[in-house]
Amino acid sequence: MKIKLPSLLTAKRPGRAQKSWGTQGNVLELLLPHGWPEHPGAVRWRLRGAKPGIATHGDVTELNQIPGLSSYTRVHAWTPAAETLLTSATLPTRSRAKIQQALPYTLEEQLIGEPDKLHFAYREQEDGSLAVAVTARARTQAWVTKLKEAGLHPVSLCPALLALPLHPDAWTLAFLGDEAWVRTGIASGFACTAEEHTLLAMLRTALREVRNGTRPPKTLTVLQPPAGFDPNTWASELGLTIQPHKQDFWMTHQESAPAINILQGSFAPTAQMRQITQALRPAAIMLALWLIGSLGFNTWEWWQLKKTHDNLRQEMTALFKRTFPEAQVVVDPALQMQRLLGDLEGKGGKSTGASLLPILGEIAPVMQSNTQIKLRAMQFSENKLTLEITLPDFQAMETIKTALGARGMQVEVLGANSTAAGIEGRLRLGQNKT
Repeated sequence: MKIKLPSLLTAKRPGRAQKSWGTQGNVLELLLPHGWPEHPGAVRWRLRGAKPGIATHGDVTELNQIPGLSSYTRVHAWTPAAETLLTSATLPTRSRAKIQQALPYTLEEQLIGEPDKLHFAYREQEDGSLAVAVTARARTQAWVTKLKEAGLHPVSLCPALLALPLHPDAWTLAFLGDEAWVRTGIASGFACTAEEHTLLAMLRTALREVRNGTRPPKTLTVLQPPAGFDPNTWASELGLTIQPHKQDFWMTHQESAPAINILQGSFAPTAQMRQITQALRPAAIMLALWLIGSLGFNTWEWWQLKKTHDNLRQEMTALFKRTFPEAQVVVDPALQMQRLLGDLEGKGGKSTGASLLPILGEIAPVMQSNTQIKLRAMQFSENKLTLEITLPDFQAMETIKTALGARGMQVEVLGANSTAAGIEGRLRLGQNKT
């Protein structure tokens, strides 16, 4: 991964992205070696809040060898420093989703590799900029997977160089084997080879950048300097006061919380449940769509049937009132018409087997499909139904006559007069004898 030296971040206290480790239960800190877990190595650990009599630090090759752990133990892992690029960016938005979308394009010139194969984590600084940690997505997944296989569920991952102590107006340099870590701010720094010539060149470049912009450091704190380290030579080369210390930074480490947490986005603890349910999401979406579609269709069908029922009831009521204008109250027009027609047939003497209801049943669809036809009156006598209707023209008269004949009706035109309102016609209808 390409190393770009970020600007010095001058914030003096953690930003909103940082969360306290808290005091409930014990806290396990792990220092992961370079190349872990593909290349096994000693994992350094320290346990805060351990019960008396339990070891508080040590080195292990297998994570299950760490004593004093419980289900309440919170795990914080410091990841290999050289495998994360620390840089900065300034974006005009504070929307978390928009920042995650914009960071790959904003930092594109600093990166090697496809952005979709990189994982971006950030924290807000007091000056409005963002401190950004860029790690290969595969590396982040490997760390998380290996920790979970050991029964450890990390709540944070942070580049290890941010575990170096940080003092006002000072940078911190630590030598660890063939690597050198330099912390230049709360969430900034870089890792490179411990070879003196290369390290000095990197430091001069970083100092030149901050001296042209932000407040430069006055002191360089050097932890565990190698044999032959000459503070006077380094002070002359860098123009800084050099303060060497022989203590191991890990043994005296007192960082209250990780400066930046890599477990963001798809690696955030809150996102783990979403990952578990991803396989069920298509089925859930299909089920929801089916339920919504069924509810919508049933509602639409009910509304259509109700509308049809209301229209038919209105037509039956209108027909009943035209046929029996003396009726004052209409509750059930079909039942009331059936009873009144039965009374009429009883009063008319011998029945021929024909009745009004079958005739009405045949003409109702024809009248409904020809909305331009207006029924003015009807009369039933001698098993014949006489209709007085108004039509727009003689062609409409032929159309309705043909339609009624097609339904098995005997149709006789008694008269047709042309008026200003259209054609006023009289039709006599009867059922064909079979």
